[in-house]
Amino acid sequence: MLLPEKYILRRWTKNTKQARVFDPTTGSYVHTDPGHSLMSRHSMLSYAASNLVDEGSLTDARSTFLLSEFQSLRIRVKDIDTGGEVGMSRNINKSVEETRVVCDPNPVRAKGCGKRLKSKKEKALSQSNRQCRACGTSGHDRRTCPTLQNR
Repeated sequence: MLLPEKYILRRWTKNTKQARVFDPTTGSYVHTDPGHSLMSRHSMLSYAASNLVDEGSLTDARSTFLLSEFQSLRIRVKDIDTGGEVGMSRNINKSVEETRVVCDPNPVRAKGCGKRLKSKKEKALSQSNRQCRACGTSGHDRRTCPTLQNR
């Protein structure tokens, strides 16, 4: 059974050392792996947006300009998804097809957690063999024996 890659963390893979490295000469992050993961893209965009917000929040004119540009950028980014990136929709459909249901494992009793489990047949045999020690009949024991209670 195959697990979707979104459930496998990067730190569990062989490629843990392939990550973003900060380049102080350019003041930005450089990717060392050829395929950028979602987290690395998110981190890169967050860093760029954070620097832009830091510079834009210094004056009122910059703040209003950045706010209007963010709103227009948001509309343009949403248009990209609806516009016609066919490759993205193919990848989404492919990942949905490859996704399989992974259920919880069956519970297992811990070693040494009590008595052994008896089958239904074994339980039925052990219950039917009980007899009263006082009168010798089955169906009750010495504590509830009717002959001893009459005495």
